[in-house]
Amino acid sequence: MNPQIFPFNSVGITGATGTVASEFIQLLLSKAPGLRQITASCRSLDSSKARRLGKLEKVTLVEGGILDLPVLERIVSDSEIVYHLAAWLANTVMPDTYEEIFAVNCLSTAVVARLCRQEGKRLVFTSSHSVYFAGPYKGIIAEDSYKFRHDFTDWIQAIKTSYYDLADRIIAGDKPLDSALADIAEMHRACPAPMDPLIYGRDEYHLYCLSKLLAESFALDHSGVVLRLSNVYGPGDESTQAVGEACQRILKAADNEELRVRQPFKKLVPAYLGDINEALYRAASLELPPGISPVFTMSSQSTYIREDELLRSVDKGLQRIRGSDSRTIETLEPEPGPPAFTYNLSKLQTYLLKDYKLTPFVDGLEAQLRRLIQTGH
Repeated sequence: MNPQIFPFNSVGITGATGTVASEFIQLLLSKAPGLRQITASCRSLDSSKARRLGKLEKVTLVEGGILDLPVLERIVSDSEIVYHLAAWLANTVMPDTYEEIFAVNCLSTAVVARLCRQEGKRLVFTSSHSVYFAGPYKGIIAEDSYKFRHDFTDWIQAIKTSYYDLADRIIAGDKPLDSALADIAEMHRACPAPMDPLIYGRDEYHLYCLSKLLAESFALDHSGVVLRLSNVYGPGDESTQAVGEACQRILKAADNEELRVRQPFKKLVPAYLGDINEALYRAASLELPPGISPVFTMSSQSTYIREDELLRSVDKGLQRIRGSDSRTIETLEPEPGPPAFTYNLSKLQTYLLKDYKLTPFVDGLEAQLRRLIQTGH
């Protein structure tokens, strides 16, 4: 099947106002001429982004959270393919209970996957490269040969059936989806989640990684395509994380101001929004040979960058745009030996993004800066 031809007339998307989803909607409208309808969920119709999306022709926004069963049912029933993009992200506001993380990231995915199978709809799911934290996270990292922690994989196999049983009860109307936290707590008491050792010593990283791996298994069990996104950036990224944070710092800094590294341990692997959207678009027509799993590390380069290099790259990009003076940026000590890890992107470029040129970081960064300046961010 030609990856340039989008084979569906109707699309369902969860998390419409998120960074990836909102830009993907724009791509679909511009690139898929046969598309008749996009049905997308968002928590509130009152946000500025929701109001902008709601004015677009062919876009119908459905108000409601990811734990609202009628919303999920409509997303699936109105569409031929479903992109499940909504999730709780680490480095955002921590929910009051751990059960909320697993409800949002895992139970919702199990419900969406079950609904897609019932109605014969294709499923594409966005995960995160953070799942690789649950392993050695060193050397050359490839999707199908990576060695995840045995306590994680054993727990996922042990608890998966309980999540499916709960999802089936919810779909049958025997249990409200938005009141399932007590059920999740009971399931986890009977089969405790592995919490030792704690990834990076922080609950949010650990739970995000574990919940995303569990959610991936639900998507894969139902013939879904999984994209493990690395650090998202590009026009449309207005966040204060990773590349977005660096852009905001440089834009606010005075000429010749000295900027210090805040997270010397941080290693960022950029994933340009345009490249992500192209992968999502092509996932609709993806056909894989037998034995090739539909899991892809979605990154725009194989190597990571550290915070000082990131800040300098942003500063140079701003100099090219504005002709402004440079800022003084702290330089980290060089790492001894070879890079700690690299991503093997051969599978991505062989099957999903064949004959597509990934966006160089300098180009994507300049595009993001121009958008931020244009929109006043």
